[in-house]
Amino acid sequence: MYELEEDLDDSQNYGDIMTPYGDLMTLLLVFFVFFFILSDIQKSQRIIEQNAKLSEEQAKVDSLLDLNETVITIPGEILFSSGKAELRWQSLRALAQVAENIKREIGDEEGWQIRIEGHTDNVPISTLKYESNWDLSMARALSIVKFFVENDFFPPDQLQAMGYGEFKPIAPNDTDENKRKNRRVEIRLTRKYQ
Repeated sequence: MYELEEDLDDSQNYGDIMTPYGDLMTLLLVFFVFFFILSDIQKSQRIIEQNAKLSEEQAKVDSLLDLNETVITIPGEILFSSGKAELRWQSLRALAQVAENIKREIGDEEGWQIRIEGHTDNVPISTLKYESNWDLSMARALSIVKFFVENDFFPPDQLQAMGYGEFKPIAPNDTDENKRKNRRVEIRLTRKYQ
């Protein structure tokens, strides 16, 4: 009888041991899952940081591409009479020289685009021909594009005309001098890399 009681005590001891052992295994499993999730979060954070670094490097590359732009600014009064978009005959020789300089700079390299941008001051204009400064600035840009095409300086597919009116000033329109600065034509030479 004594042996049977000893066997019962042994089985009770195993039960007493198995419960904490099971609890310990559960806790270990919870810790392994926790550390696995934590390492996964850290990997995700590293991936996010790497993507941020790549985005910054891409922005640097994009800014380097912007360095591939040359801007030639010509005061509006040299090329046009006030409120007009027809090129002054006195300006044709100077504009032809500008075109020759551009041709020398870009040579026969492909990928160059020439964008002519017309700008005005903020003094409103309303004539039968031009309803707004936007219309006038666009007409001025087109006059230069036509001059370049008609005199075979550049092929038409290389040229663009943009009119910005008074909406991209380089100086506040608060004095006559600043308004004169804002009345301008910008010729932008941009090379697109493939």
